[in-house]
Amino acid sequence: PPVTSFSQNVGLVNMTKVVNRFTIMTGAACMILAGLLPPVGNFFASLPDAVLGGCTIMMFGTILTSGIQMVADCGFSQRNITIAALSLSIGIGFTTASEVGIWDIFPPMIQSVFSANVVAVVFVVSIILSLILPKDMDVKKIDQQ
Repeated sequence: PPVTSFSQNVGLVNMTKVVNRFTIMTGAACMILAGLLPPVGNFFASLPDAVLGGCTIMMFGTILTSGIQMVADCGFSQRNITIAALSLSIGIGFTTASEVGIWDIFPPMIQSVFSANVVAVVFVVSIILSLILPKDMDVKKIDQQ
């Protein structure tokens, strides 16, 4: 029978398909030790940049693939594709635009939240798009008789 537990709902578990609690607890213990004990943290900090770069590429590739799977599970409707495409485009665009001072016109509170964190911008945009776009955006063929 399939394992049903709270740990299956965690994002990392969905990405890696690891549902063994011992594995997750071991990873959590390593992270806690690295944060609390400087020698353990220094060990992880001493990893070569090439190794960290490879791990980063693998991590972001896995996240991207999981996102595509989530959109596929919801269905490739025009609405879902529009939300995903605009969110991705705005995220990439604001990553480059935030360097030219686009956030200077906003109050300091808004600047502190959004200027250094493109994920927050994409989150807000995707939520707004989800709320304002019509539920049925599919183009329907008109039969001419």
